[in-house]
Amino acid sequence: MERWSPKDPEELKDAYATMAHSFALALAKELRCENDGGLEPRPALDPV
Repeated sequence: MERWSPKDPEELKDAYATMAHSFALALAKELRCENDGGLEPRPALDPV
């Protein structure tokens, strides 16, 4: 990870969401959760 400062706050929100998703996916794999706990391989960053 490197330090950076986005000009658009949305980029920072996406970066945090990507990190949280990566952590959750790694934890689900480590715990051998069925179907990786239902997590997709990549985070969905589109607003709902």
